[in-house]
Order: sequence, then structure tokens, then C-alpha cells
Amino acid sequence: MITNPLLRSLLSGVSSISRRTWIFITATLLVLMVVIMWAMVSAAGWLFGMAREGVVAAPETVRSATAQVEQIIPGVQETVRSANAQVAQIIPGVQETLGALLPTLTPDLPSRDVSGTDPGPVARFPGLVRIEWQRAEQQIQVRYQGRANFTDVIAHYAEAFAEQGYQQNLLSATSTEERHEYIKDGERFSLIFSVQERDVVTVDLRALSA
Repeated sequence: MITNPLLRSLLSGVSSISRRTWIFITATLLVLMVVIMWAMVSAAGWLFGMAREGVVAAPETVRSATAQVEQIIPGVQETVRSANAQVAQIIPGVQETLGALLPTLTPDLPSRDVSGTDPGPVARFPGLVRIEWQRAEQQIQVRYQGRANFTDVIAHYAEAFAEQGYQQNLLSATSTEERHEYIKDGERFSLIFSVQERDVVTVDLRALSA
């Protein structure tokens, strides 16, 4: 037998609640739980959407920041590419692994040429896109990029320059980068071939005075 007056009063009040009222309270609680769950899902979706937008915008932000750093510290991009190549030599396949784990962080390759012209007597390798063009005094520097076989790209330029009578000088070579020089009658072309993840080949061509 319950002797506590407060507890007895509480139990009496609960027992006096009609069945219809209990049904209403239960339905209200269920609706409230559904609303809370919907709010949590919506918040998670909003955060995920913001994260995706940030990831999509990341490559462009990185490129913009890199361009600004390049203006302040000339040659920084070349240093980064060299370090990246050394890491790839030490840990083979690391770039491909990261690209597979984080595919959304891999920026899309350019699909059209920037303004400018292609210097030299050799046509660019099919599929490469001119992504940079610069003239400085007597020097023209062009950068091409695209998905291709690294060995095929190097062979294309070596054979084409040889057909034009240019002398080839191999300056350096690694598994991810090669530097070549082609000279003929006062003309000199310096080419740097580099490969990134997923067979992304970059060709830096400079037309110089011998």
C-alpha cells in the first residue's frame, strides 16, 4: 500500500487520464521524434553538401594560391613537382593510391587551349592541351598537359626532332621526369617531360637562342 501522499496523488492523476488522451500524447511524441530525426538528417545533408562544395572548389583555390605564390617565389611549382616525383620514386604507386582514395580532389584536366602559338617545327603530341603560354624577351615557354603514355610522348618528340635534323641531348631522366634538349642551326628547344597520377603527362617546352 502506498503511503506517500504525493505519490498517491500522482498515481491517481495518471490513472484518471483517459485512453483517448494517452493516444493523443503517444501520437504527439511520435510526431516530435520524427521531426527531430528529420532535422538531424537535414542538418547532416546540409553539412555534407557544404563539404562537397568545398572539395569541388578546392582545386581552383589551390591553383589560384599556387599562382600567387609563384609570383612571389619564382620556381616554386617546379620545386613542388620535383619533390612529388621523388616521393613517387620512394613509394611507388602512392599517387595512384591517393587518387583512388580521394577521387574528388583530383581536378579535371583543361579541355581547351589557352591563347598563344606552338613554337618549333614539331607538332605537339595528340591529346595534349596548351595550358600555359609565356613570352619573355627572346624566349617562349609553353606548357602542355593531358592523359597519355609517358614513354610515347617522349618518343614522339625525340623522333620528330630527329627527322628535322636536330641534335638531341639528354640532360636528366627518372621514372617520372626527363629533360631533353634539341639543337640545330642556332635554335635550341628545351623540353621537360613529367608524369603525375593517372597518366597525366606535362610537357614544358622552351624555345631558346643557342
